[in-house]
Amino acid sequence: MEGPAEELKADHSTPLEISGLTVSLKTGAWKCAIVEDVSLRVRSGEILGLVGESGSGKTVTCLAALGLLGPAWQMEGEIRLARTRITDAPSAGQLASVRGREAAMIFQDASASLNPIEKIGKQLTKTVARLRGVSTGEAREIALDLLRRVEMPDPEERLHSYPFQLSGGQNQRVMIAVALAGRPELLFADEPTTALDVTVQSQILDLIKSLRDETKMGVVFVTHDLGVVKEVCDSVAVMYAGRIVESGSVERIMNAPRHPYTLGLIESMPTLSGHVPEGIEGQVPAPDKRPPGCAFAPRCEKAQEKCWSQLPLGAEGDGGDSVACFFPLEGDLGRTERPEHPTQSRSADEPVPDTLLSLNDAACDYDTRSGKFRAVSGITLSLNEGDRLAVIGESGSGKSTIGKLMLGIEPTSEGAASFMGKPVPMLGTSDHVAFARSVQLVPQNPFLSLDPRATIGSQIEEPLEIHGIGTKQERRARRRELLESAGLSPELAMRYPHEISGGQCQRAVIARALALRPKVLICDEATASLDVSVQARIIELLRELHRMHDLSIVFITHDLRLARSLCSHVAVMRSGQLVELGETSPMFEAPEHPYTSQLLASMPDVESTDSPTMETTQ
Repeated sequence: MEGPAEELKADHSTPLEISGLTVSLKTGAWKCAIVEDVSLRVRSGEILGLVGESGSGKTVTCLAALGLLGPAWQMEGEIRLARTRITDAPSAGQLASVRGREAAMIFQDASASLNPIEKIGKQLTKTVARLRGVSTGEAREIALDLLRRVEMPDPEERLHSYPFQLSGGQNQRVMIAVALAGRPELLFADEPTTALDVTVQSQILDLIKSLRDETKMGVVFVTHDLGVVKEVCDSVAVMYAGRIVESGSVERIMNAPRHPYTLGLIESMPTLSGHVPEGIEGQVPAPDKRPPGCAFAPRCEKAQEKCWSQLPLGAEGDGGDSVACFFPLEGDLGRTERPEHPTQSRSADEPVPDTLLSLNDAACDYDTRSGKFRAVSGITLSLNEGDRLAVIGESGSGKSTIGKLMLGIEPTSEGAASFMGKPVPMLGTSDHVAFARSVQLVPQNPFLSLDPRATIGSQIEEPLEIHGIGTKQERRARRRELLESAGLSPELAMRYPHEISGGQCQRAVIARALALRPKVLICDEATASLDVSVQARIIELLRELHRMHDLSIVFITHDLRLARSLCSHVAVMRSGQLVELGETSPMFEAPEHPYTSQLLASMPDVESTDSPTMETTQ
């Protein structure tokens, strides 16, 4: 479809207005709506949080608003960006004049969005020159000023750097500078802090808020982290299965959600106070398998017959709030603490459990072109039977190296790594085969740790075959038991990894790790790539496995909220050093090391008392 981009009188008070937007994917005679009847409005100086699980349509909505979808996509409805109303699909030239000037976008993975073989200064200068129509010299000065505005350390030096020479947070600052090059009135931020450390995330969030205050631009902030929403956003639109199911102010939605899905998302969030997250059972339906009524009905405890057959429409209330639900919730959230806490001190007369894994003054060196690099040094800690130890810290602090030492993947350069009083054998040795029956790994990315060409069931059975355990019938019975323990249907055994969700893949990886009945499970950022609802169910699963099998867990993470909800003890790493070690509750309530205090202060939390105040301009 082709149509003109209609020029309007400038409306600086509302840089984004979407009305009745439906976005469909069309291939031949097949057509499927991905986003349906979405209406959004962002005022100048407002940060709107667009939240929901993967598959809800958040990113498609943003890409549609910028005309970044391909020819197979069709749009119905109306989108207005700042001074331009886009009807149907304007020409490429018209869209190019809008992007960067009226609206811009920053993406989740800044490193993948920048040209790896071109210096930062050249990339930024070219963008400024194109969007502002100035000379190369002027563009370079503006580029340098933009790097200063996004608080880039040593901006003159960074102009001469390549993306791979910068950290993830620095690359994200570059992407924000690129987005600001054309002085847009609207900024789309698609999960811009998900892959960042907690302290870097806090800096980026503060930067976005300060730029909003300075420029009065509107912001659409896409995220699945409601703690981030609570900290940075003024209003919220909750998406589920392609539709907006609830919208309103941050304060109202976080304290008194009306849609059961919104409540489910909030309850899925761990907190620094120790709230144990409750995941939402089920998953977002595929676009071509949505029920005729409310798409959330199959997962909703309050669903009635009407919900399955009729589609609830959003009804606006006071202050522009809306909820698309036949039986909305009433009253404040009123969250109550559960009686069970993950941290319980041992009584004086209780016997001390046996030590399973320990590091004694351990160090680990890596060979680099410039010589030896010491990743961790002087690490002394132990994991006892039944312990759940969180290892927290920023990227590069040595968290994963500790996991590798415990697994025998890397040797100790100094000190020792021990399992039940004996040295941890190295990977590839005959002794390590026996050791692997007791200590297993759950890696961060389940899709990379599963063979795409083998069924889930065969991969769960594989450790049993390698170690020669049981007959074929016994292994098949053990497979079914493991699937059920991991909360998976036995029917999934015949599927391949690409045929199931990310959360199901991670459960399958955990089931495979449990096949040999290990004493210790080492989870290296095992929930980092998952939606909050799936993440909550994985945490629930780990807690249940700990209770059922007295499983000891090492949980490597940068999310302090997860550490608080799951673990009994915490080890805090910084620059290869162990700076604090102790029981979780006392440490979170009264940290002794300033770095631990900094991490806690930087962590966004749904129970935070801070709420943003939006300044509007008329």
